[in-house]
Formats: sequence, C-alpha cells, structure tokens
Amino acid sequence: MFACFPGRDSTEYILVFEPDLPALRKPLEPYRLSFMFYNDYKKQQQMATLTKERDQLSQSIGVYRNWFDTTNQLVAEMRCQVKEAETRETHLKNELKKQQIELPQTNTLQYVDSLIKQKMLDQEGVMKQPRRTCTLPNYPKGNQDVLGKIAHLAQIEDNEAAKVISWHLASDMDCVVTLTTEAARSIFDETQGRQQVLPLDSIYKKTLPDWNRPLPHLRNGKICFKPVGNPVFARDLLTFPDNVEHCQTVFGMLLGDTIIIDNLDAANHYRKEVVKITHCPTLLTREGDRIRSNGKFGGLQNKAPPMDKLRGMVFGAPMPKLYSTFSGQIDLLQQYRAAVVKLDSVNRDLDLHLRSLNTPEMQKKKQELAEQEKNLMLIEQKLGMTPSDKVTESLLQSIMLDTSDTPIPPKRMRRETVKKLYR
Repeated sequence: MFACFPGRDSTEYILVFEPDLPALRKPLEPYRLSFMFYNDYKKQQQMATLTKERDQLSQSIGVYRNWFDTTNQLVAEMRCQVKEAETRETHLKNELKKQQIELPQTNTLQYVDSLIKQKMLDQEGVMKQPRRTCTLPNYPKGNQDVLGKIAHLAQIEDNEAAKVISWHLASDMDCVVTLTTEAARSIFDETQGRQQVLPLDSIYKKTLPDWNRPLPHLRNGKICFKPVGNPVFARDLLTFPDNVEHCQTVFGMLLGDTIIIDNLDAANHYRKEVVKITHCPTLLTREGDRIRSNGKFGGLQNKAPPMDKLRGMVFGAPMPKLYSTFSGQIDLLQQYRAAVVKLDSVNRDLDLHLRSLNTPEMQKKKQELAEQEKNLMLIEQKLGMTPSDKVTESLLQSIMLDTSDTPIPPKRMRRETVKKLYR
C-alpha cells in the first residue's frame, strides 16, 4: 500500500520496506531505497549519470570496506591465537616447575629435547630393574570374554603382603576368569574339565564388600580402640593393570574383608578387640600367619611358606612409582615443546601479517578508499542526497510528517519520503 502525492522536482524520495511477519521472534530491519525525481529531461540525464557514478563508487567502496573488515577480523583472531598459546605455554611451564624442572630463557627447545631424551633413558633403566613377576602361564586371550588367570589380574607392591595374599589365594591363582558362563563352559570343555573357571555373570554381587567400607575398629566415624600393627584391607593393596571394575568384583568375592596386619601378636590383639563390637574377618600377617574368621590359627595350613616355595604362583609387582613419575614428566615436557613451537608459529604469522598491512600496496588501497569516499560525498552533494549510511530513523519520521502543501523555497534541495508497507 502506497501513500501517493504528486512528485516534486529535485526531490529525494526514500522507499521504506517494512516486512510484516508475525511468526518471526525478532523483527527484521526495514530496507530503504532512495531515488531522485526530476521534471527536466536534461537534468534527468545529468542526474542519471551522477547516480550511475554514485552506484559504482558505492559498490567499489563496499568491496574495499569488506576487505579491510576481513583483514581486521583476521588480525583479531591471530592476536587471540597468540594469547591462547601464551597462556598454554605459561601453564605448562608452571606445571614443570611443580616437578622441579626449571627451563632456561634461551635455547629452550634444545634443552627440552635433551631433557626428554635423558628422562626416557632413566625410565628405560627403571623398567629393566628386576622385579617380582608371576611365572604361572596365563590363559590365551583369544576370546574377549576371557579376562585371564587370577594370578595375572592383580599386582602387589609390598613383597611380604604379596607372599601372604598369594599363598592365601593359592587354590584360586590358576583359575580363569570369564565374563560369561558360555565362555567358561567352552574352556571347561576344551580342557576336559581340568581348568578351573569363574564366570562373572554367576556372582551374586549384592553380597560383595563395599570397597569404601572402613575397617571394623572404626564405627560411625569413631575409633572404638587403638589398633597396633598397621591393619589394612588386603584388597586395598592390590592394583589392577586392566579391567578394574571386573577385577574389583573378582577380588572382592575372593578376599572379602580380609585384613593384613604386621604380626601374630598384633592380629590376636586386633581380633580380641573387634569381636567385642562386631564380626572379625580373616587376618593375614606380613610375617605369613593366618587367623581365620572363626578364630583358628596355628599349624602348617595357617603359615605361608617362603616365596620360592610358591612356585611362581605369586602376584607380580607393579612398575616402580619412579617409572610413572618419569612418564608424567616426559609427557609434560613433550606438551611444553609443542606449546613453544605453536607460540613461535602464531607469533611469526601475526608479525608477517602486520608487516603486510604496512606495505606500499596496502597504503595505496587505503588512499584509494579515502579518495573514493571523498568523491562519493561530492556526488551525493550534487545529487542533493543524504550522505550514504547517514539517514537516521528520526530524520525519516520528521520527513514523513511533513505532508502539508506549504510552498517550498526553490533554491533549497527538497526531500520527501514515500513509505511502502507490506501487510
């Protein structure tokens, strides 16, 4: 729908398109299209030529501005990358300081490379140190439902604890643990029933001990008596290289709440006090003695033999903690090296780009843009139009209100606006 009235010579008209789309949550900005109206033919031709020049300049200026905007945006993004790389490098340097690793101010990469090489040699030396291993042959793991023999599922760092726990579980060490009864039955059939098997899907898990349960002398957060002999749950001395959750199920069932304590005297004292308040589980001593959960101890069947008598059916020792320390340091150094290389790369990219902005070609483009903007302003002044991008909504509204027939001075450029509404 148009608001119509006779055109006036040398008058700028602005069509304002306002979409009426109720379904849109956010209203669209109106689109404005300006044009000039002339009664004189020659003047129309002159103005048409100027209008064409103005359009060409506007298009060219738009291309320049888009190019400069893109360039500025690229610079901002590159500065952001530099900031992120600096933050990452600083963070990793602080982490290395926590590991007592100081870095020089110069030749950093060369120093880091040599340090990584040295740490790897140290780690290899630790790995080659002799340590306790289980010599019992493991069951082939061709089936994903087979976890392996119990002797190979856990590791124990302390030698005395490893000996007494391995002896305590001697009858189970050769047992193959499977995830399913079907896999266990398959192994049973293949070995004509000679191989022990334990399928995890046949375990009633509600009876398994809580791994976070406190020792029996601790009740409701209080110490009922002061124990001697450093008691600890046997299960807490185990580490699992793989399948942690499944292994916790297996050893939770096999060991239950079995406790490791220093010696027989400490074990008897502990049991005598515990039974005053609750049931006492099996106690194993680091010297190789066992007090069963029913209180029975003594005899050869309750005394662990020397380590060499276990015939290799003993839990292996995990890698020394120093090995893990070296692994963490090597990983941190490699991350730091990558961060330094990244920081150097983004800094060089930013420096090269900033230099490119000060080349003669770039200065020439800036000058061309300034000249074109000046020429556009002059042409718009000749056309009697509002300078580009300077038409404000308040101006449009004031013009729309001026619809009277009051004579307009002939020497003044006149503007009127026709507003087009889409309904």
